Amino acid sequence: MSTDIDDQTTELVRNLAEDATPAGAAVGQMVERLRRLEDEARQEGAGRQTLQKLMSARRVLGDRAVLGRLPSMFATE
Repeated sequence: MSTDIDDQTTELVRNLAEDATPAGAAVGQMVERLRRLEDEARQEGAGRQTLQKLMSARRVLGDRAVLGRLPSMFATE
């Protein structure tokens, strides 16, 4: 499974944020999907930008859970 957000998922998040009620099942399912993607991305060592997209999409849908920190831009390997 790709851990980056594709255009179709981005469009679905936008539509849900605009039209759906925050407590709706569709929003809850999308938030869960985004959480799983974020978890996989962290495990695979995905880049900062990928993680930021996933975190932002969850926040747009009202999910305020903190699943982890972004890797530092200045971390030494």
